[in-house]
Amino acid sequence: MYRLFVFILLVVFFSCNQKAEKKPKHLLSDIQMIDALTEIHLLESAVKLNLIEGLKNDSLNIRDYYEALFDTKPYSYKEFQESFTYFTKSPSQMEVFLDSVLIRVQLMELEN
Repeated sequence: MYRLFVFILLVVFFSCNQKAEKKPKHLLSDIQMIDALTEIHLLESAVKLNLIEGLKNDSLNIRDYYEALFDTKPYSYKEFQESFTYFTKSPSQMEVFLDSVLIRVQLMELEN
């Protein structure tokens, strides 16, 4: 009976340990993430606007636009995706990013 108790205790103890989240090899910085999220927001807004206005006459899909966007960046679309997946596991960090994106977009509206 004692062995069973010790076994159950050990199982519970080791199952409660949090696994350390593995950081991507090329994790984007906070500034890079905010920049990328802002650009993606603007890109997706433009694509949706074109769909609403019926201007969808090209054969490109959204992924083609993403790849073209990231061709101009010092990081790849894949690195962004890995970083995005990593940061989504931290809602408070994502909230900071998205608040920053909102502020940037609002500042862009004021400039125009």
